[in-house]
Amino acid sequence: MTPIESARALLIDPHDRVLLLKLASGRIALGPNASERTFWLTPGGTLHPGESFDAALLREIFEETGLRLQHPGHWIWTSPKRIERDGEPVDTLARVYIQRVAAFAPVPAALTPEERSVFRELRWWSLDEIAASGETFVPRHLAALLQPLLAGAWSPEPITINP
Repeated sequence: MTPIESARALLIDPHDRVLLLKLASGRIALGPNASERTFWLTPGGTLHPGESFDAALLREIFEETGLRLQHPGHWIWTSPKRIERDGEPVDTLARVYIQRVAAFAPVPAALTPEERSVFRELRWWSLDEIAASGETFVPRHLAALLQPLLAGAWSPEPITINP
């Protein structure tokens, strides 16, 4: 089975907050025993046929946040995972890029009807807020993964993370 490929962005503002979007699970379950009704993850999405990761990231960030990026940023993580979509297992492979951006008020600019049905909100989160929250984040250990990145420790090569 060929994995579904996606590009995602860790957008970090001058106050070290990361922009996350909240989705209802809808057709997606994060695992065979997943019971979460909503979860927070980085903006981004699935590549269109023939689209590069970079092009997909720039398109998805505009569609989901209204921000027009000039470049995708630094590829920091690769995240392979298995999810359930419509009750069937699906392998996915995400490339996660990081970059610092000016703080802005994110507003979805061009969501598809399916995306609108699961979209709940966009929010800037501090590391402390993520660590103290009872919400579900993807990846699950987002606070621990963010800590070295916010300190400026960006690996020159992408690392593989567990979702």
